[in-house]
Amino acid sequence: MSAKLPFDEATDHIHPDCWAPDYCNAEQFRYKLCKLRLRKRPGAKADEYSCGEGEFCEEVDCPHKCWLPPKCWCETEGDLAGRMLCTEGECFSHPSTQWGLCVPIPPDWEETADEDEPLPVPFHFYTPDELLHNARIHINEDSPMKGVMPTASKDEL
Repeated sequence: MSAKLPFDEATDHIHPDCWAPDYCNAEQFRYKLCKLRLRKRPGAKADEYSCGEGEFCEEVDCPHKCWLPPKCWCETEGDLAGRMLCTEGECFSHPSTQWGLCVPIPPDWEETADEDEPLPVPFHFYTPDELLHNARIHINEDSPMKGVMPTASKDEL
C-alpha cells in the first residue's frame, strides 16, 4: 500500500503530527471518532463518542502506538479542495488502543460476526520507520473516500 504523497506546494507547509493530507472524495468522506470500550456495552448511554444506529466502533490496526485525530474532513473549497484535513493540535490525546472509528455494519454481519475478523476500516496508519511512534493516518487506496490526485497538464510542466 503506497502512503507517501508526492510533493505538493499546496500542502508542503502542513506538518501534521498524526495525519497526512491525502486526496479525498468529499461526497464519500466520513470520519467519526468513538470509544472502543463503549462498543459492546448494551444500554450504554449514547454520547458524542458513540456510533450511531447501523455503525460499529472498529479499531484501526496499528503496529505500535498510534494516534487518531479528533476530527477529519474533506476540504471542498480553496487551494486545499479535495484534501483530507484534520483538527490541528490534540493529536496525542486519542490513542488507537482506546479509540476507534465508526464504520457501517454490513447487512449480514450479526450472523457472521467473528472477533478475529474486524470490519473493514477505510483508514490505515503508515510510517516509513516502524520503530518510531510517528505513524500517520491515511485513507486506504481502495476506499471510496480516496480521491484522485490531479494530473498536471503539459502546459504546467
